[in-house]
Amino acid sequence: MTQGLSLAAVRITLGNQRFYIPATQVQRCSLVVYEAEDIPRLSQWLGLPDEPEQGMHLHLIVPASNVEQGWYLWGKLENVLLPHSDISPLPELLKQCCQLPALRALVRDEGISPLLSWKI
Repeated sequence: MTQGLSLAAVRITLGNQRFYIPATQVQRCSLVVYEAEDIPRLSQWLGLPDEPEQGMHLHLIVPASNVEQGWYLWGKLENVLLPHSDISPLPELLKQCCQLPALRALVRDEGISPLLSWKI
């Protein structure tokens, strides 16, 4: 029996929105104890309204994003394994007009969610 290809990823849930990042690109995630003013919220960096302050208050570090100080977020992070059949390339029209930073593919989960990835 052959094992299918899959991608180890981190699923980020902000309110009712989900995003995925390859696990190899996430360096660290920790609970926020003290909030520094110079660290942006992930939702703001993505150009989205602030997520509701529910779940855990987290500090996410993704070095490949070139956001050295990382981001704060309210939500939940989970390690998941995405089967290759759940990952779809971006439609050409979406590639040309999308403003979402680092959008590389779409993931079919309970809906359709963005897969964010940076060149390493």
